[in-house]
Amino acid sequence: MYISKLEINNYKNFVDFEVLLKPLTLIIGENNIGKSNLLNSLGFIFSQDVSIYKKRNLEISDFNYDCIIQYKRDILNTEKLIEDIEFPIIEISATLVDWDDDQESVIGDWYINEELTEAKLTYIYSPVSSFNQLEELQNQRDFINTFKAELSSEKLAELSEKDLLDLINFPISKYYYSIIGGNQNETQANIYHLNQLKFELLDALRDAKTELSASHRGNLLFRVLNAKEENEYQDLKKQLIGLQNSIKENEAIQSIVTGISTQLDKISLSTEYSNNDIDLIFSLPNVEDILKKLSLIYGENPLKIEHNGTGRNNLLFMSLILSYIEDPNSAQSNFFRVVGIEEPESHLHANLQNHLAYNIESLIKLEGSTEYRKDIQLLLTSHSNHITTKIDFDNTVVLYQKNGDLATHYVLQGFSTNAEDKKRVKYLRKYLDSENVNLFYSRKIVLVEGISEKLLFPTFFEIAQSETMDKMSTCIVNVNGLAFKNFLDLIKNGYHTKCLVLTDSDKDTKAEDRAENLAEEYSTIDEVLICISSESTFEKDIIRFNSSGLGKGILIKVLKLVRPISGKTYETELGEGDIDIENYFTLIKDFKSDFAFQLLLELQENNTGFTIPEYIKSGITFLNPTR
Repeated sequence: MYISKLEINNYKNFVDFEVLLKPLTLIIGENNIGKSNLLNSLGFIFSQDVSIYKKRNLEISDFNYDCIIQYKRDILNTEKLIEDIEFPIIEISATLVDWDDDQESVIGDWYINEELTEAKLTYIYSPVSSFNQLEELQNQRDFINTFKAELSSEKLAELSEKDLLDLINFPISKYYYSIIGGNQNETQANIYHLNQLKFELLDALRDAKTELSASHRGNLLFRVLNAKEENEYQDLKKQLIGLQNSIKENEAIQSIVTGISTQLDKISLSTEYSNNDIDLIFSLPNVEDILKKLSLIYGENPLKIEHNGTGRNNLLFMSLILSYIEDPNSAQSNFFRVVGIEEPESHLHANLQNHLAYNIESLIKLEGSTEYRKDIQLLLTSHSNHITTKIDFDNTVVLYQKNGDLATHYVLQGFSTNAEDKKRVKYLRKYLDSENVNLFYSRKIVLVEGISEKLLFPTFFEIAQSETMDKMSTCIVNVNGLAFKNFLDLIKNGYHTKCLVLTDSDKDTKAEDRAENLAEEYSTIDEVLICISSESTFEKDIIRFNSSGLGKGILIKVLKLVRPISGKTYETELGEGDIDIENYFTLIKDFKSDFAFQLLLELQENNTGFTIPEYIKSGITFLNPTR
């Protein structure tokens, strides 16, 4: 069984959000996009066991900010009838599919379709039924109206909308949660059945050092150890029984006992009912006390947890919880677990990240099989390029902003099984490497043909925008030739983020129609702009726009660095005339990378008088039209 769809309304940064999930799903996207909120929302539906404890009663800060503001604005708007004002409600729904016979006994009351192939659980946080909503709204409106009436017109005019909104109370104390099974809002999910479905979260801020010691009841190691039945640890007590005799025979301990007895005789009386004999007795600890003395060690030369590196402890932490989850004896009463792991790459070097990513899918597969287990679903979030490129792109979903809303897109979504699409998918699997995969962590993408453009465009961008590409959440991808379509089809298939293509016109060559045909093919996609050089190549456009003036001086200086002898000869022969495009290009044609690098260094030192080619300026304006 697994959650096939998660719907979130009015929780944190989610307004009306839906994402499809798979037995293994990697969730990626830029910072603060909602990956952690997505995982946390599952904790409101499913029961918690050893890794987290999440209260299902929420705070005002858990509501989407905009829905709270809209509620308060409705109260301020005296033209809106009280009866038409709605209290914000948080709803989180998980659709379950593909269960086995045992799991069906748990979810059988939660079907949502006639074929009985889908079930749903919905967490709802809403006002309690006894709460008089109309009275609350009227009281709030009356309070605001009275407050405004008590102010002079001058002071009232000084108040901002925010001042008035802050005065309105949101009745969070009147809210309570319910968990509904199926489509009928009145059907509360059976708590016994609900407790058979668990959610474990390894959050990004996990304190591995603390959690790997069993010294406190709240620590992860203790909770994992304590999940076993006490009688399974009973034999440990046998080893402690001989301690009492050893205590009686220990000379140091007995000398202390004798000393205490001697002093007691001096200050206390013996009676017919008692004397002053004392002894020390060893009290057998209960199982819980024994477990609290345990701590993990790791390595060929084992060290205590507190002396381990953070990365090693992070691996131990994940292994501990995953071993518990995989253990059928400790989890025998549970029919299904969702496991969320935030940033598994924390404190791990690149090789360890690669190794972890290669093997993580095996955690939820049947031993010796390619089939997924029915009892575990694994959801990962990551910012690691290494993790992202090692998890199958079929299982990778991107969270990103689209027109102010949160959207999702599976990396290979929209590609068919025909030969052409199979070829493109194969290309993407190869070229979406640890560098190019940055396009899924950016809001804007620039696709270029080769290394020269990739070297120089970021500097052109900074000259034009007075900001770096990184600060503007813009990444650049070298498609290694003319393989634009492989990346553009990601946009065409639904990953609607801005994408600029810079390509050579190849004028006066056999391929001179290629760029225009590409622009025509993607002309209907608003998110894509294909900018074509006016000259046949990128370098020739640079020469054309800088053939005279200060730009000419920059190019001559660069030429002499790339071709010291030929460059000096060319400068002498050129004199005061303008640079000839073809002659200059002939000198750098076989040194394009060197030319780009030297020009980059020169522009970083002084770009005064340098002119960015027009087609590139148009592309930069497309990416950032308001600057």
